[in-house]
Amino acid sequence: MGKHEIRLRRQRMSARGSERYRNYNAVLKQHGSEKRLKQITRIFTFFLLIALIIIIFMAITRWEKKQTPKPQSKINTTALHVT
Repeated sequence: MGKHEIRLRRQRMSARGSERYRNYNAVLKQHGSEKRLKQITRIFTFFLLIALIIIIFMAITRWEKKQTPKPQSKINTTALHVT
């Protein structure tokens, strides 16, 4: 490799390295907003899951109340003969 090729290669590598950090503040701001959005989504999903579990629990308890037989009155009608 000649001097000229080495110099071109060195410049290309340094330009690529500085390209990464040129918009560091913008990248950092975008990362913060994405992190916040992920956290909000996670919290919303958590509360939605808890609400769904509570609704299912309430539906099951109401269904069980409807399924239990109601106690019948134990009045003996055959013993009421008047003589």
